[in-house]
Amino acid sequence: MLGKTFFLDRAKSRSLDWIGRYPALECSSRDPQSLSGGRQIVVAAADDVGVRCVFFSSIGSVRDFSATWAELGGARQWWHFVGRWYYWVADCESTLAAIRQNCHQEVAGYAHAPDGVNRHDDETFLGWLDSVERRARRNLGICAPQAMLESIDEYSRIRADIPEPDGALTPMVRFAH
Repeated sequence: MLGKTFFLDRAKSRSLDWIGRYPALECSSRDPQSLSGGRQIVVAAADDVGVRCVFFSSIGSVRDFSATWAELGGARQWWHFVGRWYYWVADCESTLAAIRQNCHQEVAGYAHAPDGVNRHDDETFLGWLDSVERRARRNLGICAPQAMLESIDEYSRIRADIPEPDGALTPMVRFAH
């Protein structure tokens, strides 16, 4: 499997469950004041064996993708394109360095936290993705006014029957995987 086919075969579509959970990341490509400066964004965690990436596209799709570095070596042209096209938010500096090393280029992005996240642990990974969303909300300009984010959070809590946290705007919906 090479390139796009490899990605499409391996990626899990998360659009329906996650669009309401991550509105700032989803609309970052349409907002020049966003965390990514208007670029499509991918959030990633990696280890010595491979990487897990969540891609937020400009058309509203969200794809959760995992692969080993060896597998990505067979899809080098696609992986190189992804490295250049997207803005990367990594869990830590070592993930960002691994992505840069395995894309053979300088990718634009930043490390979100000093410690890495286990890419195989869904609960930890989603908790970290929630924290990236909170960070992304601080940068939103024209795309998603604060009132819209508050209404999305309220809808999410009602749907999940989760009590409202003290002053927090974090969506707290838990989805089945």
